[in-house]
Amino acid sequence: MGYRILLDRYGRWQQRWRDPMLTGLLVLLALEVFFGLPLLRTSYVDARVFAIAWLLMILTAVLVAARHWIAIPAILVSSVFALVANITRINDPSTLTICIGSGSVLLFMVALVWIIWSAVFGPGRVTQHRILGAVVLYLCIALGFASLFEIMLALSPGAITGAAVQGKYLLIGQSMVYYSFSTLTSTGYGDLVPVHPLVRSLSNLESVIGQLYPATLLARIVTLQLHGREKPK
Repeated sequence: MGYRILLDRYGRWQQRWRDPMLTGLLVLLALEVFFGLPLLRTSYVDARVFAIAWLLMILTAVLVAARHWIAIPAILVSSVFALVANITRINDPSTLTICIGSGSVLLFMVALVWIIWSAVFGPGRVTQHRILGAVVLYLCIALGFASLFEIMLALSPGAITGAAVQGKYLLIGQSMVYYSFSTLTSTGYGDLVPVHPLVRSLSNLESVIGQLYPATLLARIVTLQLHGREKPK
């Protein structure tokens, strides 16, 4: 009986704070992508600070997931593997450590997309936090493809010209994050060029998703908002 009461209280608390935590998740992701990764190789950011931000993001993701009993273990297990493998590959950037680290990050992003999708497009009133959660989905797509590209680079170092496999990467290679966002937004500066057939196919897929996402998923949020304003007959 006491266990059920605690579980119900936690469920009500999570239902109340799930949407605001989507905003917190966006802040953490944006800080890591646009500030943490670019400054990681400089003296301005310590790797331990980056690891703390990563742990905070994991905690926020678990709180958003709440009763997603499959997504929570996937997040925790992939996070542990990602931290161990990527810290190991700082001194030993081998094909194995890069593939394990990037594969773990990819699994983490897939689980994150799953739970955020449920939070953004689930029943209930559409709020500003949900709209920001849709932006989190966009960032997760880019980071997921960045992991795929880095795995391809580890297996075939010449798959993308201008990209380096070696280096002190903590989570995802900075150049692959840059390439993934350039592809997703169809910017295409031309400094990184895919030459491997599979990488080209993945790049095409990502660019198509990047074009369709604003026109479909964000439009879905508007539809949910309109349905929420309709008065029952």
